[in-house]
Amino acid sequence: MSAAPSLYRRHRPRNFADVVGQEHVVRTLTNAVSQGNVHHAYLFVGSRGTGKTSMAKILAACLNCEHGPTAEPCGVCDSCLAIQQAGSMDVIEMDGASHNSVDDIRELRESVAYAPVSGRSKVYIIDEAQMLTPQAWNAFLKTLEEPPPNTIFVLATTEPQKILDTVVDRCHRFDFGRPTVEQLTVVLQRVAQSESIEISPDALALIARHATGSFRDALGTLEQLVTYTGSSIAVEDVLAVLGVADDDLLFGALDAIAAHDARASLEIAARLAQTGRDLQIAARDLEVHARELLVVGTLGAVPSELRVTPDRDARLAEQAERVDEADVVRLLDLLGVAMRAIRDGADPRTQLELSLVKAATPEVDASSKALLARIGRLEAALGGAPAAAVPAAAAPAAAAELEAAALQPAPTPAPPAEPPPAVTPAASAAAAAAPALEPAEQPASAEQPAPEASAAAAQVTIEQVTEIWPAVLETINPDQSMVCAALARAQPVEMRGGNLVVAFPEDDSFNRRMVADNADARTVVGLALESLLGVRVKIEYELRDLGTAPEAQELAGDELVDRLLETFDAEEIVAAPVVASEAIADDGAGAEQPDFSDDGDPGPEGP
Repeated sequence: MSAAPSLYRRHRPRNFADVVGQEHVVRTLTNAVSQGNVHHAYLFVGSRGTGKTSMAKILAACLNCEHGPTAEPCGVCDSCLAIQQAGSMDVIEMDGASHNSVDDIRELRESVAYAPVSGRSKVYIIDEAQMLTPQAWNAFLKTLEEPPPNTIFVLATTEPQKILDTVVDRCHRFDFGRPTVEQLTVVLQRVAQSESIEISPDALALIARHATGSFRDALGTLEQLVTYTGSSIAVEDVLAVLGVADDDLLFGALDAIAAHDARASLEIAARLAQTGRDLQIAARDLEVHARELLVVGTLGAVPSELRVTPDRDARLAEQAERVDEADVVRLLDLLGVAMRAIRDGADPRTQLELSLVKAATPEVDASSKALLARIGRLEAALGGAPAAAVPAAAAPAAAAELEAAALQPAPTPAPPAEPPPAVTPAASAAAAAAPALEPAEQPASAEQPAPEASAAAAQVTIEQVTEIWPAVLETINPDQSMVCAALARAQPVEMRGGNLVVAFPEDDSFNRRMVADNADARTVVGLALESLLGVRVKIEYELRDLGTAPEAQELAGDELVDRLLETFDAEEIVAAPVVASEAIADDGAGAEQPDFSDDGDPGPEGP
């Protein structure tokens, strides 16, 4: 028994009126046929399943219809039926993947010389044209540029960048766009009615979304469902065959993230796993849903390319209003990381659960985006009062301190149990000279806190500053790398009357002067500290015996040169070799060459 043609072959569009989408291609080719101005070579570019071959066959039918040339082929004459059944002697389809050699092109050139058999024009359709070798293209160029009369070439490709520019120049190029979910749904519904298939709108929407912009994939899935369940298809059947997550789970996952409910997020992941679906596909479906929320939330409405059914569109718009845009963006980032990890061999369920839990509870996430999400939640808890700007490099620990300081009164720090460490004479001298080292015109924003900020600065503890100090260095590094390198030797040691004391090792007065004497450096450090603490804090720089500070590394030779090049972004200039004068060169053979050895004695005579 012969196999029946597949759905996408039986329902391939037969004329331009049947084509869904690609309006620019339809209009141009229709006018070209009607005006008798058909070009001899066309290049159809687009992803798989977008209708490139179907459009080429429609063009061939328009040219060879017994009632033509016409933009509306009849579809019932011998020529039209032969083209539909791939039996026309005047429409030659060639697969570029298997016919890509010079010998294949030579055979094509020989066949081009013959006149059409029964129609008016010979149409050569070359699929996967990018697979032809450069040598084959070079052998084909002359024929493509000046073909015999009534010969049309249609090249179809998914990768136009692989085709020689000299070939593209000889063709009229048309780019086929991916059909939208709405367009795919229209085609599926039309085929279902023609085949007497009962299918709900939600099931059609699921098939259309899963097709990812391919008419052929959508019709192939519909045919697979008919084989699986018969002429009546429900949403559960689509989920079973495709293994995609249904809308309830997708909407529920985003609701749990919006409510910052980690338990509900884990339950959603468990329900996805219990259904037996591929969790990698579930993560992709969740990514698509989050992207739709981001688009709808940004535009304020559901665009036409995302519309499926009125009920789902309304639900999508309502959820986009409730879910914070920052949560959606973080979820997209986390899902991207999770899918990369899954492709690298990580456990899919673990990665999906990790993404959902991190998205629902930013406090367990160590990324800067999680910190920003926590700051946003803190602002909302305080009634919309804006918090201090936090750069992307901020550490998540800063958010914890901000939350604690804002949600409950911070206790006044107890006086130190023991006196400050003894200051060496060198440090005393540096401290005495400190007022003179700091110019009076220093910026108020970094060094002179306003009176109302002094009370808040007095509540800052040295533990808070120590915890965020790495983030301070990371914040100033992009703009002040030299200052960051100097501060790497220092560390915050105490809060003295609301002022932060940053100490350098006793033998590192150079780096202390680099920061303390530079107004720009003090401003950058002060602003970075303010952005992380939320209050202005005056900074004092001292020399101290840090004890636990890392010992200075003695550098010499190439190591010292490398450190200088790295610190100052410098370039090493190698001196040209010294060339001896001619007189010395002539008499040097017998001259005594002194040997400057450690003992100072002159060396032996030269050779």
